[in-house]
Amino acid sequence: MEIWQQIFSQKIGQMKPGDMWTLKVDYNLQSNDLEPGWKQFLQRHAFARFQCSQCWHVWHSAQVNVLFHMHLDRKQRRGQVKMKLFRQECKKCLVPKLELPEFSQENVERVLENLMLKLRGKCYREAINPKELSKIIVEAQIMGPHDSSHCEACRLGICYVKYEDQAPASTFFRPASLFPRSFPAREERIEAEMGSGRDWGSSCDWNSCDWGRCCCYGCCLVIFLAVLIFVLLYLKAK
Repeated sequence: MEIWQQIFSQKIGQMKPGDMWTLKVDYNLQSNDLEPGWKQFLQRHAFARFQCSQCWHVWHSAQVNVLFHMHLDRKQRRGQVKMKLFRQECKKCLVPKLELPEFSQENVERVLENLMLKLRGKCYREAINPKELSKIIVEAQIMGPHDSSHCEACRLGICYVKYEDQAPASTFFRPASLFPRSFPAREERIEAEMGSGRDWGSSCDWNSCDWGRCCCYGCCLVIFLAVLIFVLLYLKAK
């Protein structure tokens, strides 16, 4: 947590040197449950490392959520930010514990850069461009889709995941330091999708097995009706 506070102090000091801001962790924060005058920012699709405190299994995730609540007292020129890091469980343990994510300094800086942008827009009422949101660097290979059953944010209904956002196991991993791979922040992606006029209805794919099964049932039904009509006509002719 110390690195978060250090980088936060540096960035807020550069952005608003005349105001006093504090950052602290509050694991009682609830998404969209705000005190009067407070604003919210939810950083989605952050990348972090996890390690089980029981079996020491290590895994990485590009679906980590960080929740921020922020408030500015304009008269006193004092601001507060509360943050919550959403945890994940080890899927190898029979009775797993929720483990906190570990962020690299680079991704801490990127998340806090996005927070600074939101502070300017929501607390200082400045005009901001969502495209300025920093992209999160994926620093290790991600194996398989996001495991919602072991994600604290998923259980609370705030983890927005599409399987294409998580790198498949067959993807060739390239170190972030040489060939960085990044995910756009949620606000940027939503704006891009809405701006392109994408037709969501046309993006649905039919399951080939179910479609083939329906065709088979349909053909059988047509044959059965044809045979039945033939028998009825034959009996009527006699």
